[in-house]
Amino acid sequence: MYKKEENLLNNEILSVFKNNYKRKFNYKQILFKLKRNVNTNDLKKSLIFLEREKKIVQINPGSYILLKNKKTVKGVLDKTKKGSGYLVQENVEKDFFISEKNINKAFDGDLIECELISNREVKITKILERRKTNFVGTIVLKENRTYVNVSTQREKIIFFINNIEKAQENDLVVIEFIKWEKEFPEGKIIKIIGEKGLVDNEIHAILEEYELPYEFTEELNNEAYKLESLQNKQEIKNRTDLRNITTLTIDPEDAKDFDDAISVKTNNNKSFEIGIHIADVSFFLRKNTLLDKEAFKRATSVYLVDRVVPMLPESLSNKLCSLRPNEEKFTFSAIFTFDNNYNITKEWFGKTVINSNKRLTYEEAQFIIENKTNIIPKEISLSKKEETLENNIKDSIEILNKIANDLRKKRSKEGSITFNKKEVKFVLNKEKEPINTVLKESLDANKLVEEFMLLANKKVAEVFEKNKKAKGIYRVHDYPDDQKIATLERVVKNLGYNPQLKHTNNIHNQINELLKKVNNTPEQNLIDTLVIRSMSKAKYSSNNIGHFGLAFKKYTHFTSPIRRYPDVIVHRMLENILLNKTVEYTNLEEDCLHCSKREEVATKAERTSIKYMQVKYMSKQINKKFVGVISGIMERGIFVETKKSKCEGFIRIKDIPNDYFVFNEKEFLLLGRKTKEEYRLGDEVLIKVIGTNEDKKQIDFSLIEKL
Repeated sequence: MYKKEENLLNNEILSVFKNNYKRKFNYKQILFKLKRNVNTNDLKKSLIFLEREKKIVQINPGSYILLKNKKTVKGVLDKTKKGSGYLVQENVEKDFFISEKNINKAFDGDLIECELISNREVKITKILERRKTNFVGTIVLKENRTYVNVSTQREKIIFFINNIEKAQENDLVVIEFIKWEKEFPEGKIIKIIGEKGLVDNEIHAILEEYELPYEFTEELNNEAYKLESLQNKQEIKNRTDLRNITTLTIDPEDAKDFDDAISVKTNNNKSFEIGIHIADVSFFLRKNTLLDKEAFKRATSVYLVDRVVPMLPESLSNKLCSLRPNEEKFTFSAIFTFDNNYNITKEWFGKTVINSNKRLTYEEAQFIIENKTNIIPKEISLSKKEETLENNIKDSIEILNKIANDLRKKRSKEGSITFNKKEVKFVLNKEKEPINTVLKESLDANKLVEEFMLLANKKVAEVFEKNKKAKGIYRVHDYPDDQKIATLERVVKNLGYNPQLKHTNNIHNQINELLKKVNNTPEQNLIDTLVIRSMSKAKYSSNNIGHFGLAFKKYTHFTSPIRRYPDVIVHRMLENILLNKTVEYTNLEEDCLHCSKREEVATKAERTSIKYMQVKYMSKQINKKFVGVISGIMERGIFVETKKSKCEGFIRIKDIPNDYFVFNEKEFLLLGRKTKEEYRLGDEVLIKVIGTNEDKKQIDFSLIEKL
């Protein structure tokens, strides 16, 4: 039989199956359906060919049926607390649901291939890539066998371990996944963290869970120490000398690295030269060195509750680059001349050398602002002794505060969104265990520093935008998603407010009006959080789309190169522009994406450390009562955030007394069937702590009464 005839017969046979796609046929039935004389051997050859091509399948000897091509989709597994998950695809808004029975030995974050079960449900058929191979868990000994129990908010897996090393039962360990062929996945211990329950070990476990390096090799530390030789007299001659101008740093009391300083110079014509001086990290951190590659890999410092995990070794972050008082330091400066109406008349950027006159804490600077005095009492003083500041320091702070207030008013007028969300700081004992909480307030001194950093970042971005020859890195923040804004408006209306967010060109002002109205109300923190959640995520990009939250058309990160790698890149780029150098950055957008992802991981680790401390703190408060605010509502129950400590816990719907409650999704409330009693977001309630789970970072409350 010729090839053309073979193809014709193959197509005819396939048509028989397609026209009767649910029926099975043997070769005799197919011959009958073809309605023409066909050689039996030719027919059998065609059937073998079609089966090999996966067009038909043999279900019984000699009987065939059409093989349906099942649609497959690829994406990333996003697991839930219940054990089920979702297939998340890039640029696809709706996710596919995956039931627990169809997870098929996949881990959270794995790249997977799935088969469609229905329009919105899939089952995992293949694991394309294990995105996570290291896990943190606790040693469990059972029947002379060793297991590691990995229990997080998203994963609950028991690994069989084939090497015990020196680990003991109840030790926290890092394991590497090997294979999953039997009941339990197999792994091997690669690091012993130490006894479970100790704060230091638990924080190290969080860092390991997010794969955040917290130590530097000897080689990297040695490379960092050698950089001290770069700070020499010859280099000082290459820089603009600002050592005789009044300069100060204002930072938290427990700060170790000072990457920004501010100087004030009053001119004879009553204008002011305000210098924003940033540690010149890029001068020391030379491109493509081992240290530079490590800094890029980390991309950010990580700020956990009890420690900072730095992007750079301590000899750089806390010493050589840190703008410590009474030490000559190399800086990259942005200097702005303000007239007596606080308008900018001149700007200058360049490499400088400074010598900071004074290190002040926010509390000390705030005392000067409020009392207009140069005497710092011992209760406020960092040194715990009464201190008299030189008049030029006091005068500088007062000038800076006036200009900062004016900058803030102008920024607010342009639509910059101002949050007043209160944050909590844990008071820790010597063992780093939380023993109390204090609310962190954003004082005028904090806002003063923030305002000048925003100004420097904005003005550097404008330099990039003006220079068409060179690319720039921008800190961008897209407009909020319409659906999220609609949800925010609906929820806030249920709380008694009536913002017009959906159909307005003036959304910045509408959000600011809402935030002003809720200031100092019981639901303030809740609404601040809801507004933040409705926003897009800020990220780094070489494509400038502006910054929605700040209402800036151009914005970048220039002011924190000790703790953020994008700022290091920005410094290098700005220097090239000032020197009129053209440098090609081939992978700039990839670098931006990497830095954004590392920032996201660091933020998750920071939140996990806060949640751990909340759970640790509440574990000592069992059976104690607290006043809280309902911060979340779902079918299973309500989340409540305590007013004083801001610790969030969960109350199951069946544990709410006096009625059977159901979730009203439209009104976003719980409603009692008999009593018609309502529980809404923002309601104040009295709760009792009934349990905690440190593994799952979970707090359980019981509801006593609605207040």
